[in-house]
Amino acid sequence: MSRQSEMADRVYDQLAHSDVSAAELVHELRAKWGPEHRAPEVHRFVEEVAACLLREDVEVGDLREGRFSAWTLDPLDAHEKIADDLMSLDSFLEDKTRYVFHRT
Repeated sequence: MSRQSEMADRVYDQLAHSDVSAAELVHELRAKWGPEHRAPEVHRFVEEVAACLLREDVEVGDLREGRFSAWTLDPLDAHEKIADDLMSLDSFLEDKTRYVFHRT
């Protein structure tokens, strides 16, 4: 099992209790991996975790006024959007209201 799928399985279990943002995953990886890993490497890993997470019962969206708002994209398009957006960032993702995973 890959490290990405291991993390995705752990996050999937966590989703039974609370939503998880991609920024939280970025923060966790940075703490675990240390400062030698740059944004593109960390974001690529998170993007791969997202690919594992986007199942029939997991959706992605944003928090608006403290409430989850799902994207109206199918899982493949949602994954592509996450990948494109994360890989275009020069600095680490910190916004916990974007790219939020929610288990239905």
